Amino acid sequence: MFIEARGDTITLSGEIKSNIWPAIQAAAALLLRNHPTGIIVDCSLLTNCTVKGAETFSDAFRYITSHNARIVVAGLAPELLEIGKSVPGVRSQLPLADSVAEARASLRLVEITPQRGRARIAAVAPMLGVWQRAVYHCDRLAVGEDCEIHLVDLMKVPRTLPIGTPLPEREAEGQRRLEEARKAIGDSRMKCFTHVERTRSNASGLTEFVKRLEADFAVISVDEAPGGEGCMDDSEAMALVQGAEFEVSLVKGAPVNREQPIRRAIVPAVGEWKHALEHACKLVAGNQGIVTLVYLVAIPRTEPLDAPKPDDEASAASAAREAVAIGRRWGVDVESGVERVRDPVLGLMRIIENGQYDAAVVGVGGETYGDYHIARAAAESLMQEPRCEFVFLRVAK
Repeated sequence: MFIEARGDTITLSGEIKSNIWPAIQAAAALLLRNHPTGIIVDCSLLTNCTVKGAETFSDAFRYITSHNARIVVAGLAPELLEIGKSVPGVRSQLPLADSVAEARASLRLVEITPQRGRARIAAVAPMLGVWQRAVYHCDRLAVGEDCEIHLVDLMKVPRTLPIGTPLPEREAEGQRRLEEARKAIGDSRMKCFTHVERTRSNASGLTEFVKRLEADFAVISVDEAPGGEGCMDDSEAMALVQGAEFEVSLVKGAPVNREQPIRRAIVPAVGEWKHALEHACKLVAGNQGIVTLVYLVAIPRTEPLDAPKPDDEASAASAAREAVAIGRRWGVDVESGVERVRDPVLGLMRIIENGQYDAAVVGVGGETYGDYHIARAAAESLMQEPRCEFVFLRVAK
């Protein structure tokens, strides 16, 4: 058995008849100093490996992962791999690559700590669904803010494979999308960063990435992706907003023109409507747009629709004044209206359907908020049947 350590690679040649990890551990430690994201074990020159010898790879995997890095085994012959699979740690945890070049290309995508710039606010847009529209929304939300955008390719690795397994075709496709998104942002107001996050599910992967980056908010397209690209379905999106400790915007019903401006937006005065109104104002700012705040007064069926509701009318007038002030900060005209309805959710759906709006924004906060249940029900209904482009804005806890 011969062991050679050079660059990011430990090359093994000859036969492995016993666990030789103690003999190569020092070399691995040295390589990790210069390549902290991971190293490669080149087995293309191995001629034989016993079951006892395969324990080398199990120990190697435990050592490297304890150092928060990756190890990829390259060029292991199929017959030797079958022998290695008889060792439990190897069978379930060993990331494999066909060649050293393939392994190295995969390791280049690894970040121990996601790179962040100096902007005060960090936005995240995963390459999911109609991601072009999510990027557009991020760009609009950056108006008047010191903001940078982080594009992240959430690479779902099947549970049948170790999480660190190189997936060359999927990695190449992800890099293509990231580059396309970077070019689309171009000379925008925001500085752009690109990342790759290997994960088992989109929701958990995004949550973990935002936490590591310490980002402020994420914008996610939940439309079906064209061409079979990755997407987040409604159930996964709902699970994400339920547990997220950061602000989340779920965007659905993107127009065919991904850059189509939003000129007419509507916000119901339920839940976190003030933040939703600010959000809508940013989306229409600079487009000579108008935002409508609709105050819904629920009238029981036991009363006539025109029954006096002085408390609700006073609250609506107060909300209208606040709405004008919020719009003034963003240079946007805000108009307000009061709608008497039997059911707030069904009433809102009809208003949006008949109003020819470009977008609707519903702000949902914590469960202890007074009319949380109405805001949540309205948001879920519009997610199921968006009458126009819809933003489910989950305000940070």
